[in-house]
Amino acid sequence: MNIPMDKQAHFWWGWAVSATIFPLGFWFAIFCAALVGAAKEVWDKRGHGTPDKLDFLATALGGIVGAIVCSAIAALCG
Repeated sequence: MNIPMDKQAHFWWGWAVSATIFPLGFWFAIFCAALVGAAKEVWDKRGHGTPDKLDFLATALGGIVGAIVCSAIAALCG
């Protein structure tokens, strides 16, 4: 599967935001990642880039996966 580098970057940024915020709560981490993704697309729409719904989805998906992985690590580490 050939996933464009831009979508990969959005995914990893969503993951990073979620992992950073995760200590404040699972759902809050996902919400923050999605919010950052939405804010980036609004920024792009205002003339600073190319808005793309798939960029938002990639960021949100990264946030979801990041929160799940952090939750699994927290469960394993006690």
